[in-house]
Amino acid sequence: MLKILLKHEILNLLKSRRIYLTVMMFLLLFMSIFVVRLIDYQKQIDQYNADIMQMEEANRNPINYSHINPRAIHKPILFSIFNEGFKYDRVISIQFLEAITQSRAENESNNPRYRENSRIDITFLVTFFLSLFILLISYDSINGEKQTGTLRVIMTYPFKRQLFILKKALGVFIFVAITFTIPYIISVLILVFSYANLLTSSFFLSVFFYWFLVLLFIFFFTILGILISCLTTIPNRSLVYCLLTWLMLCIILPISWDYIITPSMFDKELNTLQKNLSDKTAVANKIAYEDIPDEANVNLYSHMTWNGGYTHSVTAWGFTDTHEAHCKWMKYLYDYYYPANINIEQTVDDIIRKNIATETAKSYAFFWNPIVLFSNIGDKIAGNSRADYLKFLQKAREIRNDLVSTGVKEGWLLDYRYFTLYAEDEAIEASDTFWEQFTSTEDFMAWYEEIQAKANAQGRLVVDQHFLQKYTQPVFTFGEIFSNIAMILAMFIICILVAWLLLWSKFMHYDVR
Repeated sequence: MLKILLKHEILNLLKSRRIYLTVMMFLLLFMSIFVVRLIDYQKQIDQYNADIMQMEEANRNPINYSHINPRAIHKPILFSIFNEGFKYDRVISIQFLEAITQSRAENESNNPRYRENSRIDITFLVTFFLSLFILLISYDSINGEKQTGTLRVIMTYPFKRQLFILKKALGVFIFVAITFTIPYIISVLILVFSYANLLTSSFFLSVFFYWFLVLLFIFFFTILGILISCLTTIPNRSLVYCLLTWLMLCIILPISWDYIITPSMFDKELNTLQKNLSDKTAVANKIAYEDIPDEANVNLYSHMTWNGGYTHSVTAWGFTDTHEAHCKWMKYLYDYYYPANINIEQTVDDIIRKNIATETAKSYAFFWNPIVLFSNIGDKIAGNSRADYLKFLQKAREIRNDLVSTGVKEGWLLDYRYFTLYAEDEAIEASDTFWEQFTSTEDFMAWYEEIQAKANAQGRLVVDQHFLQKYTQPVFTFGEIFSNIAMILAMFIICILVAWLLLWSKFMHYDVR
């Protein structure tokens, strides 16, 4: 009997012109968003490959230890096409004595169809459009049949009310689930064939969990739409109530949390953390720029050429005291500046953890709102949440700390091997008339190339990179993903069960006349 009723319900849905147009619009939006995200992902992969090649080239033939500049480069997540999550740049250049507080972009190009600050992905389509789509299908599922007299006739048949309400809920659910599942499977197959070399177990687990989560989402809004239909007698009135409910769940409540509740409840602590970060950054800058003792201040000695930052130099040419000053400078930075940067990183982590706690509090406060729950679980499933970004930063710091400790242990970090290509035997007089021998830039460059030729003739320093720890991409297991979402998923399921019990109870006493 249930099978016959379900078939009848789905056929009735297919006959509706309103539903036909809604389905076509949803499919068009799905494929449009998917294509735009696919284009954007290809650009990210191209940038990632360029970053990898650039890093390998830079580290292939280092002339000294300062030229070893490893990077933690996080591969763009394939599943981000469906759920973008917390957006961040995925390249960290690991400087030996620099704070790692954020990632940055290299070789970046912009997709004009997908701007940086937008979050137009399949998750947005589900939470914003699919929820509305379901309510537009189910808002008159009960009172519509009552108004036409169909419900009264159907209730004279020999089956229980429980069976009727079950066929209504399952009919709409199955119809919408198929509407979503078909393009979803097609899009997954496109990714499988297009990026077969990038597939991991994490991707397929994310695909499965996400699909299961969407089914729960569909079922909740199906029950909600039918419940509103039971609570009103006129379809037009239930349509208004459905639209107001959708507006409240999808727009008003999330915005009120972000712009009203969050500032009043969490900004004070965040502002305190930001103030601590500013203070610690000022202390570190003072150590690096103002408190350097004269014997370690390289700016008081000769001339240097630099490797992208004040802590790294390509070569020291000239006086022996320049080499000594650099050794003292490195020791000073290691003893004072390095610990100051660790303090900066700890405060940055505290800020990120506070933002994570704010998002968790939002889920707990709106445990009955599937829009909020779906968005938060989606980030955890995809592996692109704030917590994943924090792990990325911490992994880069582990590489940096390992590199620094190895340099100290083997001695090269605090001696001339770190920053000098060679020590020039010929002393160069430090005098005010030194620069007078060069009448033009060409003369200076000719002299400099001669110095470099002498250095190259001595042979390059052999740099052993066996100690270099590399960044590895995280691969999540079923248990890891499930444990991350278990709490919010349980809240989601309880919310669905409560809505179903309310619908069941209401229809058992519904007047079909």
